[in-house]
Amino acid sequence: MSLLRSHSQWPEVIPSFIRQHEEAVEPKNLHAATRAWRYFVRERQQKTKNFGIYDFQSFQSRAPKDEPSFFDGPEFIDRSFVKSDAEDFCMVYICITELNEEKQALLAKCTLALFPWEDGEEFLADKIVMFLPLKENKSDILDSFKLQQSAARPNFLDMHMALDGTWLFRDRYAKLIIDDRTLETGLGLWVEFGTTGVYEKAYRAQMMSEALGYCYREIGPGNQTPIERALEYIESRYVDLDANRDPHIILEEEPVDMRKPLVGIYQGREVEQVDDYAPGFREAEEEGNGLVIGYDLRQILATDGGPLMITDRERL
Repeated sequence: MSLLRSHSQWPEVIPSFIRQHEEAVEPKNLHAATRAWRYFVRERQQKTKNFGIYDFQSFQSRAPKDEPSFFDGPEFIDRSFVKSDAEDFCMVYICITELNEEKQALLAKCTLALFPWEDGEEFLADKIVMFLPLKENKSDILDSFKLQQSAARPNFLDMHMALDGTWLFRDRYAKLIIDDRTLETGLGLWVEFGTTGVYEKAYRAQMMSEALGYCYREIGPGNQTPIERALEYIESRYVDLDANRDPHIILEEEPVDMRKPLVGIYQGREVEQVDDYAPGFREAEEEGNGLVIGYDLRQILATDGGPLMITDRERL
């Protein structure tokens, strides 16, 4: 398992002229709606590597109706074309607004929740991406996530421009977001976004439970099943759930006090194996009254005995 500290590629905040498309486009229609953009990009690439914002509406009439997807062309492996990790279908993102000693101690517990706690099992997440700088992560991450994921870290495999100059998004796979509220309550934010970058379904489910492993495997990177499957699993616990509820209302499970020791809040017997995954973790919690102050995340071990890998993708 690795943690990638991914820096925004903009010197300041994302410019205001980069806007999300306002009208929903069905995923099945996204390819056709953005063929002019793909044709335009390829035409510009043949002449210059400078990706500016040009008037490309004239390309609509010239673009072949079968203009190939970027996934079917050389762009898929062009690292100058893709400067983020969405092509790896990363599922776990850390979107917190500050990281002091206490926050890092809480983050360590969330990281340990991504362990399966079962012999012979690999990590639930192969890669976790942390958005930097932290000050650009808004407290309500749902409003800005897609721009942070694929505009602040330009990824044209995900971002596609509509004819009006606004952006649509191809990557609609389920995400697990760890935000400020997750650090305090254990409630991870499961979310699925639409093509406009606005979330279509979201749910806060408890990470401090072995049930997280079943949820994660159900929709994990191996099969890329939409979040509906996880929501069905999670919502099945609510016998009085209104079938006609607004999907934008975020349902929540019970929070826990993340400042208490891990073995006291984690729902599952396997947590007793924490010493195998994070040597010295329980001793550090005792010294810190429930918080592992000063505990380096690199001390969390992989199943092969290697440390948690932390790498940086700096601003280019």
